[in-house]
Amino acid sequence: MSRGAPNLRQKFTLAALLLAALAVLAAGIAVHGLSRTQRHAAEAMAAQQRIEGYAALSARVNEWMLGWLSPGAQQGEPPSSFPVTATFGLMDRLVAEDVEAAPDATEVATRARQGITLARVRGQFTRLERSLAQAPPGTPAGDAALAVYGAQVPGLIAAQIHQETRRREAALAAMASLRAPLHALALAIAIGAPLLLIVLYLALLRPVFRRLEAGGEGELVHDELGLLFARVRQMTARLDRRARSLAADRARLEALVAERTVDLSAANARLSRVDAERRRFFADVGHELRTPLTVILGEAELGERHSDPALRASFRTIHSRALRLARRIEDLLRIARSDSGRLDLDCQPVDLAQAAQAALGDMAVLLRRAGVEAELNFDGDLQVAGDADWLRQVFSGVLENAAKYAGRGATVRITGQSLGAWVRAEVTDTGPGIAPALLEPALARFGRGDTREAGFGVGLALARWVVEAQGGRLTAISPVAEGRGLTICIDLPRGDAAGRIDLPRAAAAESEVA
Repeated sequence: MSRGAPNLRQKFTLAALLLAALAVLAAGIAVHGLSRTQRHAAEAMAAQQRIEGYAALSARVNEWMLGWLSPGAQQGEPPSSFPVTATFGLMDRLVAEDVEAAPDATEVATRARQGITLARVRGQFTRLERSLAQAPPGTPAGDAALAVYGAQVPGLIAAQIHQETRRREAALAAMASLRAPLHALALAIAIGAPLLLIVLYLALLRPVFRRLEAGGEGELVHDELGLLFARVRQMTARLDRRARSLAADRARLEALVAERTVDLSAANARLSRVDAERRRFFADVGHELRTPLTVILGEAELGERHSDPALRASFRTIHSRALRLARRIEDLLRIARSDSGRLDLDCQPVDLAQAAQAALGDMAVLLRRAGVEAELNFDGDLQVAGDADWLRQVFSGVLENAAKYAGRGATVRITGQSLGAWVRAEVTDTGPGIAPALLEPALARFGRGDTREAGFGVGLALARWVVEAQGGRLTAISPVAEGRGLTICIDLPRGDAAGRIDLPRAAAAESEVA
C-alpha cells in the first residue's frame, strides 16, 4: 500500500465515524428539544394549576361569605372555613413547587414573592373571619369588614392570576418558538443523512463492489482488497496445479487398474480351466476306477458261492475291501464336488450311531497308525434328518482331525444323546486341544494346519458346512478338562421332527462357504 493515501480500513473507519457523528447529533438534538419542550410544558401546566388554584380560592371565599347570609348563620351557626383553609394549603404547595423548580437564584426570589401575596390574602381572610365572628354581616362593623376585604383581596388575586397567565403564555410561546428550529434541524438531518450515504456509496462502496464483481482482474490497487485478490489468485493457481496433478495421477491409476484387470481376468480364466480340468480328471479317475472295481465286486460275489470254505473266505475279504475302496472313490468324488461349491444332499431319517460306526470303521486304520484309541457310546436309537453318506464323512473328518493332532496315546470318545427335537453327538479327544482364540479360525475355510497323514475326511470347515446345510450346527469347545482336550459338538434335528433339510439355511450356508 502506498504511503499517504488512506487504506480501506481508514476509509471505512472515517465513514463509520461520520455516520456515528450524524447519529449522535440527531440524538442530541432530539434530547435537547425534548427536554426544553418538557420544561416549557411543565411551566405552562404549573402556571395553569396556580391560576385554577387562585380561582378556586376566590370561589371558596365567596361561598364562605355567602354562608354568613344563610338562615343558620343568622341563628348563631357560622359557616365552616375548612374549604378555604384547604385551598390555602393547596396554594402553599403549588407556590413551594414553583419556587423549587426555579432555574437560578433570581428566579427563586421572583417566584418567592408569590408567597408574600398569598400571605397577605390569608391575613386579610383571617381578619375578616374574626371580624364576622364578632359582628356578622348586617351590622356596621361586619359590613365595614366585608368592604375592606372586597377592596383589597380581589385585586391581589386578580393580579396573581394575571401574572400566572403571562407566565403560561410565555411558556407556550417558548414552546412554539422552539418548534421551528427543531423542525429545521430535523429536516437538515433528514436531508443530510441520505446525502452522506450517497457520498459514501459513490466514493467508497461502489468502487469496492465493482472490484468484487470484476474478481480482482486487472487489480493494481495495493490495499487490503488488492492483497486479498492476490492471495486468492495464488491459491487458485495452486489448486489448479494440484487438480491437474490429480487428474494425471487418476489417469495413470485407471490405466494401471485396466492393465491389472486384464491380467486378473486372464488369471481367472486360467484358474477356471485348471479347475475344470481338475474336476474332469477326478471324474475320469472315478470312472476308470469304478469300471474295474465293478468287475472285481462281481467276481468276488461269484467267488463267495464256491464250495471251498477257504476260497469263500478269501473272496469275502476281497469283496469287503472292494466295497471299502468303492466307498473311498465315492468320497473322493464328493470332496471334489464340494470344493467346487456343490453339495448334493439326500435328506432321510438316519441312525446317527450307524453313521458314526461307519466312520469309525473307515478311520480305524488311520487311528491305529496314529496310536489313538476310539470309543463309541450312544443312548438308544437316535434318528436324525440328514444325508447318511455326508454324515459319515462328517464323523470321518472329525476323527481324522483327532488322529492328526491329538497325539499318540490319546483317546477319542463319540457319544450321542437326545435333546428334545434335537440330537447331539460329541466327539471328545484327550489331546492338547486348541487355544480358545483359535477355535473359530480352526472351523473357518482354509483355517486348519498342515496335514501329516492322508485321509478321506472332509476337514472341520467342510464338516461345519455340511452340518449347517442339513439344518444343524457344529461348534468346538477347548480345553475340556485340566487345560487339555477338544470337543466337537454336532447338533442335528431329529428324524421324526424334520423330514427334509431347511433349504434356506442350506443355501445360505453353501453360498457362504463357496
